Amino acid sequence: MLNRQLAARIDADSEVRSAGASLRTLGFVLASAAGYFAATLLAWALCFPDSKVSLFFPPHAVLLCVLLLVPTRHWWAYVLGAASAHFLATQLAQWPPVYALTAEAFDALKCVLAAAGIRMLIKSPLTALTLRDAILFVLIAVVFVPFGTAFWGASFTVSYGFGTRYWIEWRNLGVSNAVTTVVLVPAFLLGAYHLFVRRPRALAPRRVLEAALVGACTVALGIFVFDQSPAGPNASPALLYVPIPLLIWAALRFGLGGISISMLAITFLAIWGTMRGHGPFLAQTPVENSLALQLFLLVTATPLMLLAVVIDEERRSKEALRESANLMGLAAEAGNLAMWVWDVSGNDVWMTGRGRSMFGLKPEARLDFASTFDHVHPEDRSAREGAITQALRTRGEYDVEYRVQQADGTARWIHGRGRCTGPDDGSGPKLFGVSMDVTARKQAEASAAQKRAELEHVARVATLGELTTTLTHELKQPLAAILTNSYVGMRLLEADKPDLQNLRSALADIWDVTERAGEVIGGLRAMLKRDTTAAGLTDVDVNDVIRVIERIAHGDAVGHKVAVHLDLSPDIRPVKGDSIQLQQVILNLILNAFSAMSGAGLDGARCLVVRTKSIDDSNVLVEVQDSGTGITAERLESIFEPFTTSKPEGLGMGLSICRSIIERHGGTIAAANNPDRGATFSITLPVTRE
Repeated sequence: MLNRQLAARIDADSEVRSAGASLRTLGFVLASAAGYFAATLLAWALCFPDSKVSLFFPPHAVLLCVLLLVPTRHWWAYVLGAASAHFLATQLAQWPPVYALTAEAFDALKCVLAAAGIRMLIKSPLTALTLRDAILFVLIAVVFVPFGTAFWGASFTVSYGFGTRYWIEWRNLGVSNAVTTVVLVPAFLLGAYHLFVRRPRALAPRRVLEAALVGACTVALGIFVFDQSPAGPNASPALLYVPIPLLIWAALRFGLGGISISMLAITFLAIWGTMRGHGPFLAQTPVENSLALQLFLLVTATPLMLLAVVIDEERRSKEALRESANLMGLAAEAGNLAMWVWDVSGNDVWMTGRGRSMFGLKPEARLDFASTFDHVHPEDRSAREGAITQALRTRGEYDVEYRVQQADGTARWIHGRGRCTGPDDGSGPKLFGVSMDVTARKQAEASAAQKRAELEHVARVATLGELTTTLTHELKQPLAAILTNSYVGMRLLEADKPDLQNLRSALADIWDVTERAGEVIGGLRAMLKRDTTAAGLTDVDVNDVIRVIERIAHGDAVGHKVAVHLDLSPDIRPVKGDSIQLQQVILNLILNAFSAMSGAGLDGARCLVVRTKSIDDSNVLVEVQDSGTGITAERLESIFEPFTTSKPEGLGMGLSICRSIIERHGGTIAAANNPDRGATFSITLPVTRE
């Protein structure tokens, strides 16, 4: 019940809103029709005495502006309203009905064509017109549509006896509609925009005073030229040029709005003076006089309108450039960035103050490329110069980090990015760059690397701590063997005739067990070393790494009753890495496998297989395969995440450290359950390229 009431309420509200929108649209249609009717009467009043030639046809501008402002789905209503208003005016003037209806169709066609062409080809908003938009507007609404539709208009005008000669009527219709469009349409559209869309911004008092001065001077000169000067053959043609400087002033200082208002004032003053028998346009026949006035308005308004659009476009470009520069400056200050430009052909460098401070350069010193190059750390100069040279050669970008030596002997890390451009004017290339001080980041990375190395060292010590009992057994066994063989050797030497064969055998046993104990102790000492990456990465034989770890973990394998089988491919190539860190990874995986195979209820043989093989010419695969209980689905997804462990006493850092070590070596590590039982950890390492 509630839903029905809500739906009914929504439907009722929708109907009310729809009815309100329809009423508003009807009101706008009636208002535009009334404006069209008044503009039609004004057009008939703007005819020369003793002539049927209309200097101006304001109805065309009214309907065209309406079609440009309203949705296209409502065009039919506004066109119908305008046609009805014009037909009413013609019948009051006792025009033949058929001729009047033909005139309605003609007026509707030219307005619809002009509005459709403008909407289709001009997408910029009214306040952001470009020169291309203005030229398209002139071509569509001032040239093609008025003079194109005039072929039809002149034909039915002459055929109904309202004209004398076809080409004269064609010219009169085209010029009249063209002048109307270029003078009235921009002014009407700007007025509607500021009235209904955005209120005009408050101008500074100086701008208001300047606008008032331009307007007053324009009106005064218009009255003097077109209403006060005498008509006839003695009228000076130079008077027509008197208002031009003021019109240019209006275009330069106030853009499209200023020239539209000024041109509108000049147009009405010229028509007013000519209608009263004054001004320079009364020296010939009425038809020729009207053409001279129309051409003056058309030739004056069109280039000045284009000039105003160009000025507005340049003003917007400068404003956008200024805002962009301010935003870039703010971003550079917030990000502690230095910006610079290198003109390669002139070897001239421009750099912000932050950049000069970063490179230790004086604020007033002239810069070139060498002045910045000399402050780069000697060890990093070749890398920076190579990156910049490559960018210049390819007209591309570069990204490099280098050190800059300071006056106090310290060095700061700089992250530089640049882009090379080749201007279209034929001048040499320019390199635009941004430099950022990343010393703090480098120090943080070094500190993090040190902490990571310490954590890995602690993990190695903890891992070896788990082998304490096994290592004790591994060392007690060779020591006991050494003791026994030493005792046997001494007894043999005490005999009257020593048994040299048995003595050699005892000494050989001592040699063997001593060598084995030394290998175990050497492996432990290597595993306990710190800062193993300080000397850099070397070529490492993965098979040797696995053999060393197998000897270290031998006692633990015996304690867990696990048979270890090494399936090592002799054809694998060395990898570039750190042998101690790789030993840590293999040892951790082997000990985890021992733990997985020591669980209660595990039947059958306990076997661990460590396998190596070449995947391709670029990678080596290491697999540690156990026959334990496997990995649950929940743990398998996060097994390499920190603090994830299945051991009650474990911290869950071993596998996470293993992954970080392998990733630093450029490899990958993964885990998967075996088809039968147990799990396999797979490591992929890139081989040495040399």
